[in-house]
Amino acid sequence: MGTLSLVWGLVLAPMGWVLLLAATATPRWRELPERPGYPRDLSFSDGLWESCVEALAQPGPACRTLPEDTAHFWPMRVLRAATVGSLLLGALAWALAMLGARWWAPPPRPNLVAAAGLLLTLAGATYLGAASYMAHRVLQELASPQTPPADRFHLGTCLYLGWSGGGAEVLAGICLATGFCRKRGLSGGPAAAPYEVDY
Repeated sequence: MGTLSLVWGLVLAPMGWVLLLAATATPRWRELPERPGYPRDLSFSDGLWESCVEALAQPGPACRTLPEDTAHFWPMRVLRAATVGSLLLGALAWALAMLGARWWAPPPRPNLVAAAGLLLTLAGATYLGAASYMAHRVLQELASPQTPPADRFHLGTCLYLGWSGGGAEVLAGICLATGFCRKRGLSGGPAAAPYEVDY
């Protein structure tokens, strides 16, 4: 197994997971800095769980849970399930990758590392899909002439965190999986040891 690929995978996976955790927990999936009809110093933002209002004169945002009609709307349920499932799958995959690497007792277990790589790729792709769907919804509402000016939200910071974290996990999974495939490819046939024949 390529040691460099293994190291890159094990480094990128927790970095991506932390970014995804921050994107999931922070209520900034869509933002509206200056909402028409409200004071200019108020900034509005929505996440998967909360809706927040932040004033420049106050130290922190005032948040409340999403309204029930929004929280129980089926796309929001799917987004929540996808993001939380991606986090759990990413944590499991990283744990399997560490067990497969066996730093404390070599040699590593290529099968376990390859399975962890596939799971990491799936976890990252799931979050990328969820963030992209939310971005599509925000941009669709922003471009629609039927959307009131007070509801024209923009892409939030957490979408960029989600894309970055999901991409990092996909890249980590590819590093782990390709290291395993390269190992299998190199060890496909018996290597002949050089020797001399004395006649």
